[in-house]
Amino acid sequence: MSLPKKLTDQSIINLVYTSSLLYSDEVRDFSRTLKRLQREFPKTNLLEPKREGFLLSYLAGSEQERLRAFRRAIKDGDWILPVSGGTGCVDILRHLSQTDLEVIGRRRPIISGFSDSTALCNFLYFKTRLQTFVQQNADALYSSAYSEAFFSVLQGKQENVSFTDSTAHWLTSAVPTKIVEGVAIGGNFSTFRDLLDVCEIRPRSWEPYILFIEELDVDIEDLHRIIIALDARGIFKHLVALVVGRINDHRITKSIQELLFGKSKKPGAEVLGIKNVFEYLIDDVISDRIEEHDPLYILKINDFGHFGSQAKTKNIFIPIGAKTRIHPDGKIEFVGPFVE
Repeated sequence: MSLPKKLTDQSIINLVYTSSLLYSDEVRDFSRTLKRLQREFPKTNLLEPKREGFLLSYLAGSEQERLRAFRRAIKDGDWILPVSGGTGCVDILRHLSQTDLEVIGRRRPIISGFSDSTALCNFLYFKTRLQTFVQQNADALYSSAYSEAFFSVLQGKQENVSFTDSTAHWLTSAVPTKIVEGVAIGGNFSTFRDLLDVCEIRPRSWEPYILFIEELDVDIEDLHRIIIALDARGIFKHLVALVVGRINDHRITKSIQELLFGKSKKPGAEVLGIKNVFEYLIDDVISDRIEEHDPLYILKINDFGHFGSQAKTKNIFIPIGAKTRIHPDGKIEFVGPFVE
């Protein structure tokens, strides 16, 4: 694995649209971020794709225009920072050539992204072995309470990072008695599934990995499709651990309730008996691994994922490809260095 070059005040930061346009309520926050970045890092640039003939689309530009802008960004960028998420990042990733990957591998820029743009982080880790970062896109870069720590990591001032969540808990009967170690991957759950399918990501083995996932506004049927798609690849049979961030548990339970019992206010026993959606859908895998003395540890945390309209929230960042330790009490530790 290779490490990106550390961030300095002379680094070239190229902001690029990988997916959708900014929504109207994101424009002001993005403008503030851009001004702040340009003040602190004078070589910050916004590379916008052409939108000729594309004005009514939710996308920031056509597939080819977004791909051209991304290729401009990697030519001299020391940090490739997506403007926003939305939908469409996988569109351009499937067209990156071996030459593009060699440029990235040689230049070793910082790559970060959130939501749909987590596809970029995982894709480049798997294809080039460059360590990347799941962290807020430019539209909300400073929104997390951990943004200062993130910049400290990028500048090489901090080589180990730990996060604790007082609400963290293990979702199944498999609870570790010692530190669980692995390699961090993941991000947005549906985006991760799409990346594996469209870009044909097939690592030699899933055994080294700790998969972090979070999702926005899914019901049980949406989540069902994603979980089964990953289960069909054998991912849950081999992962070291699964870390589940923000997923709308209330909506999932409600959707199961309505499917089974209609709009009845009183939940049936089937709903009350569901501890979590993973036990509900992959109970056979979980049970088999416990019997084989190789349990799948599933940790639930609430400080990772989409966070709605809160101005400031604890939202951890994840160094994709980094050595990761999960302590029995739920503390998550990432072991650096992360840049060089």
